[in-house]
Amino acid sequence: MHTKERRLLIEYNTRSRVSIVSEDSSNNNKSKNVDDHKVEDVRLFKFEYLKPKYWGVWAFMGFLFISQLFPFKIQWKISRGLAWLTMNLAKSRLHTAKVNVDICFPELKPEEKTALVKEIFHENMQGYLDSATSWFGNYKRFKSTLEVRGKEHIDKVQQGGQGVVLAGAHFSILDLAGALTSLVMEMNVTYRPLDNKLMNAIMMRGRYRFVTHAYHKKDVKGFINCLKRGEALWYAPDQDYGRKHAVFAPLFGRQASTISGLTFLSKSGNARIVPYSYHRKQDSHEYILEFYEALPDTGNEEQDAAAYNIWLESAIRRYPAQYLWLHKRFKTQLNPDDKNPYK
Repeated sequence: MHTKERRLLIEYNTRSRVSIVSEDSSNNNKSKNVDDHKVEDVRLFKFEYLKPKYWGVWAFMGFLFISQLFPFKIQWKISRGLAWLTMNLAKSRLHTAKVNVDICFPELKPEEKTALVKEIFHENMQGYLDSATSWFGNYKRFKSTLEVRGKEHIDKVQQGGQGVVLAGAHFSILDLAGALTSLVMEMNVTYRPLDNKLMNAIMMRGRYRFVTHAYHKKDVKGFINCLKRGEALWYAPDQDYGRKHAVFAPLFGRQASTISGLTFLSKSGNARIVPYSYHRKQDSHEYILEFYEALPDTGNEEQDAAAYNIWLESAIRRYPAQYLWLHKRFKTQLNPDDKNPYK
């Protein structure tokens, strides 16, 4: 193949950082990795991505790229506009957020619930701009103002020769939190690929900037080996994916379907479960990363899920708007005959 016609690929190198390599022959795989785990094809310059079905993604990514260049005060106004637009166009998401607020904060007055829903949309839309900062921008500029709490809990576990299951959650600064965490420690992540191939390539290209390894959700062997090496693996079991591989545990006064993967990972990988939150300080570009004391080493799915949900509820109550309330967190009922609250 002629040099000018060589295509560029993104590949992890032995230090688990992104490097550009050339595809010199047809025998080269799209995703090569010395650790034998899947690495997504994150090339953006492909003829397939010129098709009309991807034009919207290009436009939205271009918008995010430009938006993340602005000072935070302008970004905050942009995200407020996006929140208003989303609330008026995505009625199903608005309904989901209202139901979640009714379930979790019954003590609030109607006007307080309405205000909280608006804040939720604002924070979640700002989360898109924050993600763009982690994917395209200079996230290292936040290091001087980053507040880190409880890092000693991570150090204690790893110094004892065990891996760490970083039990995170879907707080609004999700991707930016990964970038910020990389400033204070090495971290591996798990991920679920997006259906849109271009969007997935952009997202994973951005994440490869700051994670040590990114493990596909089906790469169980990769999960376990990572933990057995004494490394930290981010994992968030706070979404409702039904009954499969889940147990029910209390959350905001309801029995919530909770993924049981924490117990499996901690037992199989000789690891401890360390809860981990990440939030924005008020309306600013200053952030808090907080690591908590490791959960009791029970080896029991129900007990681990209950302990995690107790922590999760307390973390959400501190920053109630900075959570993904647009997700139907309580759609699976303990009693299948009970009504789905979102219908």
